[in-house]
Amino acid sequence: MKIAHIFYSKFKKELPKYLYQDYLSKLPLELQEKNQRFVRWQDRHANLFGKLLLVKVLNTNGYDTVSLGDLKYSTDKRPYFEESFDFNISHSGEYVICAFSKDVRLGVDIEKISDINFDHFNKIMTPNQWSDIHASTNPTATFFDYWTMKESIIKADGRGLSIPLLQIQEKDREVCYENKQWYIQHIEINEAYSTCLATNVSDVQISKCYIDFYENEFNII
Repeated sequence: MKIAHIFYSKFKKELPKYLYQDYLSKLPLELQEKNQRFVRWQDRHANLFGKLLLVKVLNTNGYDTVSLGDLKYSTDKRPYFEESFDFNISHSGEYVICAFSKDVRLGVDIEKISDINFDHFNKIMTPNQWSDIHASTNPTATFFDYWTMKESIIKADGRGLSIPLLQIQEKDREVCYENKQWYIQHIEINEAYSTCLATNVSDVQISKCYIDFYENEFNII
């Protein structure tokens, strides 16, 4: 059975400056410069933690010779390495998540569940999906479950929002889009968040690992 490793972290407050600079110095110069262009510290931390989680999961799985400097980008700007593994990063609210698996194509999405105006999203859900949302005992949470499902699919596919979200429909935790089969697993990270993993392989086992960067646990880079 294939395994999908889910490494995740949370930024509770701004890191001490010395620790932030130490973590940042471990990134390639290009990624350091990109991080510094974010205005809000929350956005800088989300970006930084995502890269640190990626390195952590690579090292843990025996890819310690692979560095962030080896990152490449598809024509649709999806990052990848020229290795037989795939990864995907997502963040929302205070959480950052990195999914990784060998010989599996995947996409992951996490979203903080918050009050929204459904009317603003009337063109991204099918009538059946809207019916399910409004019939739910928690319509907002059900909406975000559908949202993360759709986002994880388009991230796994690699073409992003060029794929109409309306066309992503799930049946029995499977999605077929343009003759490609995807398998859906919702992941429990925090009850205030919806998280979904999409893979091109069924029966993928999920392994979760929380990393606390405030405790300076980043000791294997």
